[in-house]
Amino acid sequence: MSTEILLVPHNHFDPTWRRCFDRVSVYNGVSLRSYAEIEERILRDWLRLAREGYTCTEGQTAVMRKFLERNPDVRQTLRNYAESGVLAVVLAGETVQDSNLPSAEGLVRNFLAAQPFYRELVGEEHPALKMAWLEDAFGNSPNYPQVLRGVGAEVACSLSYRPCPEAVWVGIDGTKIACMDHLPVAAFISSFEKHPPCPGCKGMGCDTCGGSGVQYLTPIAEEEIRRAIANIGVQDHHTVMVALFSEEILPTEGLAALIDEMNQQQTDYHIRFATSADMYAAYRDTLQQQVAAHDCTPTPDLNPAMPGCMVSRIRVKQRTRAIAYQLVAAEAGLATAAWQAASPTSPPADLLTAWQRVTFCQFHDAITGTHIDSAYRELMDMLDEAEAIAVNYLPPAPAVEEEFFTSCAGEVMQMAWGALTVTFDRTGIHRVLTHDQDVFGTLPYRHARHRRDYRIGELTLETDFGDAWGTRIYFSPEANTSVIQLGDYHQRVETAERAIRWHGVYSGGDHMVRDLRWTITVRPSRGGQRLEFTTEVDWDTHSRRLRVITPIATQAPVATYEVPFGFIDRIFDNAKIENGQWNQDSREFPTLHWARAAIDAQRGVAVLNRGLPCYRWMPGRFDVSLLRSPESQMCAVEPCSYEFWDIDGLRDSGHHRFEYALWPYTAGLSAGDLTRGGYTYNQPAPLIAPFDIHGDVVVTAWKLAEDGQGWILRLQEAGGAETTVDIALASAHQVTVTDLLERPVEPPVTTDHFTTVLTKHKILTLRISQITET
Repeated sequence: MSTEILLVPHNHFDPTWRRCFDRVSVYNGVSLRSYAEIEERILRDWLRLAREGYTCTEGQTAVMRKFLERNPDVRQTLRNYAESGVLAVVLAGETVQDSNLPSAEGLVRNFLAAQPFYRELVGEEHPALKMAWLEDAFGNSPNYPQVLRGVGAEVACSLSYRPCPEAVWVGIDGTKIACMDHLPVAAFISSFEKHPPCPGCKGMGCDTCGGSGVQYLTPIAEEEIRRAIANIGVQDHHTVMVALFSEEILPTEGLAALIDEMNQQQTDYHIRFATSADMYAAYRDTLQQQVAAHDCTPTPDLNPAMPGCMVSRIRVKQRTRAIAYQLVAAEAGLATAAWQAASPTSPPADLLTAWQRVTFCQFHDAITGTHIDSAYRELMDMLDEAEAIAVNYLPPAPAVEEEFFTSCAGEVMQMAWGALTVTFDRTGIHRVLTHDQDVFGTLPYRHARHRRDYRIGELTLETDFGDAWGTRIYFSPEANTSVIQLGDYHQRVETAERAIRWHGVYSGGDHMVRDLRWTITVRPSRGGQRLEFTTEVDWDTHSRRLRVITPIATQAPVATYEVPFGFIDRIFDNAKIENGQWNQDSREFPTLHWARAAIDAQRGVAVLNRGLPCYRWMPGRFDVSLLRSPESQMCAVEPCSYEFWDIDGLRDSGHHRFEYALWPYTAGLSAGDLTRGGYTYNQPAPLIAPFDIHGDVVVTAWKLAEDGQGWILRLQEAGGAETTVDIALASAHQVTVTDLLERPVEPPVTTDHFTTVLTKHKILTLRISQITET
C-alpha cells in the first residue's frame, strides 16, 4: 500500500508587527503598505489557484473579516472552498493570542467575539474549527487546555518556542487536549519574505509595482518542492505531511501540475493538496486514543519564552487588561439592570466591537510590544475606541479626595495604618511590621562595602542590552553589578495622613539615561492589610530596565504565580538561565494579578499588580519589571530585507504610571482570598451578581447571554482545591451548564438553588434563564 503524502501549503499571517494592520506607515520618506494589503494580495492569488485544488489554512477572524470587507464578492466562494475542504478555517479566534499576558476573560472573549463570523461564514460544525491554532505565540498558559476545550477545540496546533513535549497537553486542572505537533512530517519547506517597498516609488505606488507600492518577491521555487518530495524515501506511516509553511509568501504557481507529474512517475506514494485539517483527520483516532490513555498529570510549564515581551511597550499590557475589566464591569451593570427588570436582552452591538478591538490587541505580536511604532499608534487608537465604548456604560468614576502632604526632614520615621507599621526615611521603606511581625527581612547590596541594604519596594535601574523579545547579553541576576539603587537619588520625602511620597531624579551620570525622574506614593489599602504603590515615571533611556525589588524573609526557591484561571508553583534555577536568540530563559515569568512567596504555612508576602506581568522570584526577593528600553532591532528591522527604522518607540520614552501592592500576612492567607483580592484590585468596581454565591470561587463574568435569552455567569475555582458552589437565585430559574461559547453541555435544570462541585482550577459557565410557559 502506498504512502499518502499530504502537501500542505500554509501562510502565517501577522495582523500587526513589521507593518500596521490597516494603515500605511510613513517613515524617512518611505511608505510601508499594511498587512491587510499584503494579505489581500496573497489571498487573491490563492483564490485564483484554488480552482486547481491549491489549499489554504487561516482562522484569524480579524484577517478574514478585513479581507471580505475589501473583497465582498468572494464570500460565497470562501464558503464553497471551506465546504469542499480546500479552505480550512481553523479555531484561532479574533487573532492568535499571547495566552499569558491578557486577562483571563480576554482569552475567552477572543473566541466568543469571533464566533458570529465563524457561524456566518462556515457554520459551527466546520471540521477545522476543532483545531485550536496557536502558531508563533510566546509560551502558553498552564490552564489554556481548559480554555481551548471550552471553546470546542479537540486538538492544539503549532505550539511555538516552548512546544508541548508530548502528543497530549494537560492543563493544571487536569484537562487534556491532543497536540498535533508530533505527527509525521516527511519534509518541512519554509520561506519567509518581507516584501520591501517598491524602490522606484518608495511605497507610494507606480506603474512598475502595479500601484501596490510593494516589491513582491519570488515564492517558493517548484524545484525546491520537487527535491524535498523526491528525497522523502520509505515511510513507516500511512499518511505523512510535506509542510509548505511560509510567512508573507505568494502562492507557488504550477504546484498542481507538479503533483500530477510526480504521481505519474512513481507508485510508492500518492501526493495530494491538503490542509492541516486533513492531517488531523488522518490521525484523529490515534490522537484521541492517546488522550484517553494519558493520565491527568499537568504538562511541565511551557514558559518563559521571549521574556522581554512581558515588559516591552508596557502600556499595551496595562491597557488591554484595564479595558477588558472595564468591559466586564460594563457588562455586569447591564446584566444586573436586566435582572432587576426581569427582562434579558442581547448585549449592545458596540460591546462586541470593543471586544474585537481588545482581543486584536491581545495578538501575540501586539500585546508583547514587538511591533513598529506606527503599529503601536494603531493599537492605541483601537484601545481608545474600546475604552470609549466601555466608559459609556459605566457610572462616573468617584472623585478623588485631595491629600495634603508635608515635607519631612528625611530622618527615620514611622506610620501606623491598620495592621501595618511602616518605618521609612528619604531612601525608602526600611521595615514593615504586620501585626508586629516582620516578614520582609533584608537584602544586602553585595558588590561594595559602602552600599546599603535594599529598601522594600525600591526602584532599581540596570543594564538591559537587547530587543523587544529579550536581553541579549547575559547578566547573572544573582551577581548583576550594573544595578543602581534609586533610593539614593530621592530628593525629598513627604507624608500625608494616609500616604508617604518620595520624589527622585537620577543624576548619576549614566550616559544611556537622558531623563529618569519618578514619584512613588504608598498608601494602605482599605482595612490596612496591604501597601498600595502608585509610581509615576518620566523615562528616556537606552538599553536599561527599571525594576521594583522587594526583600522577603525566605530563601525557599519556589514561589507561586497566578496565571489565567489558576496558579502554578515555579522554581528559581540559575542553571536554566539562557540568552539564546530563540530560547531565552531569565527565570522571569508571566503573572496575572499576583505572585506569592510563603515563609511558612502562616506567613509570607504576595505582590499584586495592575498590568505588570513580568515577575521573578529569587530566594530572598521578588523583582517586578516596570520598564525596559530595548535598542537592538532584531526582527523588527532587517536591513537585508529593507530599512524602515520606525522603532525608536520601543524604548518606551515618556510618562508612565504603575500600580502594584505588597500584601504581607502573618495569620495565613488562602489562595482563594488572594485570587479574589487580585481581581478586586484590578477591577474598576467589584463584580457582584445580584444573588448569593457561596464557595471558594471568583466571578470572572456576569453578563447578558449573546443570544439575548438569559444571563451568563462564569466562575473560577479560586483556591486550588475542590469546592462546593451554591447559588441562591431567590426564585426559580432554568440553569444550564454551558461551554465558554455559551452552548449547553448539560441538560437544563429548573431550580431556585443551584449546587455543584468544582474541582481544582476549574471554570464553570452557567446560563440562567427565565422559566418559559409551555
